[in-house]
Amino acid sequence: MMKYLICFFCGMAIAFFVSFMIETMNSVEPHEAGLLFNAFAWYTSMFFAGVCGLIASRGIRNETIRR
Repeated sequence: MMKYLICFFCGMAIAFFVSFMIETMNSVEPHEAGLLFNAFAWYTSMFFAGVCGLIASRGIRNETIRR
């Protein structure tokens, strides 16, 4: 289950990063609120991917210790 959440949050982070890059290329009128939202969403997605990765790695370590 955790590996799917890691993939989900990493995919969201990539999508938000691409959206952020496209928004910054808008030289006419970049929307600061959109840039702020994309930056916050990217950091949040990476944070949750990291947390899920830590939880998943602890689960794997605990399974090997029990055997």
